[in-house]
Amino acid sequence: MAVPALKAVRSWSGLAPEVTCAVWRVPWLTQVRWSRYSPEFRDPVVDKEHYRKPVAELTEEGKYEQELKKTQLIKAAPATTTCSVFADPVISKFTNMMMKGGNKILARSLITQTLEAVKRKQFEKYHAASAEEQPTIERNPYVIFHQALKNCEPVIGLVPILRGGRFYQVPVPLADRRRRFLAMKWMITECRENKHRRTLMPEKLSHELLQAFHNQGPVIKRKQDMHKMAEANRALAHYRWW
Repeated sequence: MAVPALKAVRSWSGLAPEVTCAVWRVPWLTQVRWSRYSPEFRDPVVDKEHYRKPVAELTEEGKYEQELKKTQLIKAAPATTTCSVFADPVISKFTNMMMKGGNKILARSLITQTLEAVKRKQFEKYHAASAEEQPTIERNPYVIFHQALKNCEPVIGLVPILRGGRFYQVPVPLADRRRRFLAMKWMITECRENKHRRTLMPEKLSHELLQAFHNQGPVIKRKQDMHKMAEANRALAHYRWW
């Protein structure tokens, strides 16, 4: 009963602005919002550099925003948001995909041990190499992790499309999020299902990352097989539109 009456009141154009504002924000008449915060709440800013700027370098708009924050209501920051300089959204996504049964502490521990294993193996290789080869050896595990995932990302994929009562595998370009998801999924699946179960997960994952960093290994082969299949089915590419 309240919703039709509220719509009728809101449609009146002769109401004063104060009355209209009150009608829009009456809590027992408005419909349920999905957010727990009212519209006047602002999103939080977690970037440290935003707060380290001196006042002399701020524009007039920036000074006005800074003064407004003293009295304005701010939403609580999400639990996954952090201002740490060590925060990496790609590693956080990989941790969430590795997690089983909500045990995120274990997943974080496995990722940390994996990065330590990668760094240890690279330093052993660095000290065993000659003076000419040492500058070419990458020792930063974060650079190796990102480059390995980048090498595993497929550029084009296959989508089943129904035409004439049959499903055809049609090659389509993949979005960035889909590429990254497939690279992470293949890496985790390869370590869990196709490696010996007695080997620890950090050792298996570090080995796969180092192989993918050098464009080698089964994950790279899987990406290349998908590209070959897409190349073989390129005659079906027009099924994307008609």
